[in-house]
Amino acid sequence: MDYLQKLYRAIILDIELYEEVEADKTLTRQAMMTVAIVAIIESIFYFGSEDSIIIIGSIEAALGSIIRWVLWAFLIAFVGTRILPEPETDSDTGELLRTLGFAYAPGIFYIFSSVPIIGFFVQLVVPFWQLASMTVAVRQALDFSSTTRAIGVCVVAFVLAMIILSATLIASLSLGSIISNALQPASPVLGDLIQT
Repeated sequence: MDYLQKLYRAIILDIELYEEVEADKTLTRQAMMTVAIVAIIESIFYFGSEDSIIIIGSIEAALGSIIRWVLWAFLIAFVGTRILPEPETDSDTGELLRTLGFAYAPGIFYIFSSVPIIGFFVQLVVPFWQLASMTVAVRQALDFSSTTRAIGVCVVAFVLAMIILSATLIASLSLGSIISNALQPASPVLGDLIQT
């Protein structure tokens, strides 16, 4: 089966594809490629038509999406195998990287975002479609019998991601403030000496 067939099967939420992807360690690159392709398509839509902006924006979007994909897979693996596992749950981050990577596939339809009328529906439907494919990917990778548990794992992982993001933001702002204060002169006289 070639890559385009896998994308099609991921888009139609083919459960068997997610099982195959979960088990096949050679498909991690294709999963990463799916994440990058969708990020590039989205960045072209958001950044406009200027060539230099498209190139820089696409590279940044692809790298950012790949980093988020890896972190998301790690968090889902942690929550799904440590906090909310079922007795049959047997998974790892690699399996989630592959299944979640292919779950990005419906994002390919962002190509149609700039088409009048259709673009509105694409922007409305695709995020929910990706959410559905992510739920299927999580359920299959974690060997859950319940879709509700897969949704619960995603919600708990999302809350953890927000906590981590907030803590990182607070730490970086605090560090920036400390560095800024350290670089300011202690007295006006000392400031005049430093400037001359």
